[in-house]
Amino acid sequence: MGDRSRVRAGQPRGGYAKRHRTRASILDAALAEASERGLHHASVTGIAARANTAVGNLHYHFGSRAELLRAMIRKLMTDFSARLAALDAEHTGDFFELHRAGLLAYVDYVRDNPAHVRLVDEIKIVEPGLYREGITTWVQLLSSRLRDGIANGSVRPMQEAEIAAQAYFLVGARRFLEDLVEVGREEEIVDAYLGLIRNGLGAPMGDDGG
Repeated sequence: MGDRSRVRAGQPRGGYAKRHRTRASILDAALAEASERGLHHASVTGIAARANTAVGNLHYHFGSRAELLRAMIRKLMTDFSARLAALDAEHTGDFFELHRAGLLAYVDYVRDNPAHVRLVDEIKIVEPGLYREGITTWVQLLSSRLRDGIANGSVRPMQEAEIAAQAYFLVGARRFLEDLVEVGREEEIVDAYLGLIRNGLGAPMGDDGG
């Protein structure tokens, strides 16, 4: 009796883990298919083949092709936001040092996943609501970093409205870096950009009141 109870108790956890793995595999396959063929041409048969599963399994887990692609888009944007947020644990203190680390991490990501950048451009047109969700998450992260910078003195004081505006500007500037960064020159370009924003955001140094 006790053994059967333990088996029954364990079944949902095992079943959930299997479903989670299957969903993750399908989402990874959807991302690969959409990155290679674009959102409009990504097919359920192509995704199923990449995931080594039946087409019916895709419908079981996601209901429809549209819902599967929306889940894939949300996962893509969430995973990248989480990657940026993880830098906060590695770099503390100066806002500009943390922002520099984030920009270089972004450059590496773009270089390793150029198709994902093209996919995000497509998402902006096809699923503008999900695109705005991703941008909002990014802006919130940078707003939090700006507040921390103000608190530690590396960023000049500013009101909430300006913090939000500056965060949007910083997010937008990253997209232009995609076209400017060349292999071997990323630090040079990122440092030039940081020199520009430091003069606009940095706390004044050696102010003698004159």
